[in-house]
Amino acid sequence: MEERVELNKIFKSKAYEELVKKNNYNTIEFLLREGIEFSIVAYTNVIDFEPPIPKEIIEFDKLALFLIANYTFESAKIDEDNFYIEAGFGVENFGSFLTIPLEAIHQILIKDTILTISYFEPINKKEILEKLDSMSILLNNPENLKLLKKKKRNKS
Repeated sequence: MEERVELNKIFKSKAYEELVKKNNYNTIEFLLREGIEFSIVAYTNVIDFEPPIPKEIIEFDKLALFLIANYTFESAKIDEDNFYIEAGFGVENFGSFLTIPLEAIHQILIKDTILTISYFEPINKKEILEKLDSMSILLNNPENLKLLKKKKRNKS
């Protein structure tokens, strides 16, 4: 009898994340070297926008399509961890430098053809650290600890 492979376990593994990063790096590096314009679909929660894009201009969904063409293509750079571009957004063409972690790239496309697709979904480590910091601040206050203990006793 064949054992059932748990895809979620694979897709969340560090090994798969590294595979995705290498594959995205190799594909993008090839396209840049060959001068081929392309698009990417990426998870927006882990992209660093500098400066941040005002919400009046655009609010991103979980995934966003970025066209890597013209000036954005010319500005593109890549290293083993990140893909860097400069792009304009909205009617005003608000400029921002984007740092996109390679593991955050869900798809790489040329026109309507998908070259690569990844099932890895990155976690926003900054948000997790902020939550942990706020929790440690909360727990470092002796009054808060007393309230938590009291609440725990009342539930029992």
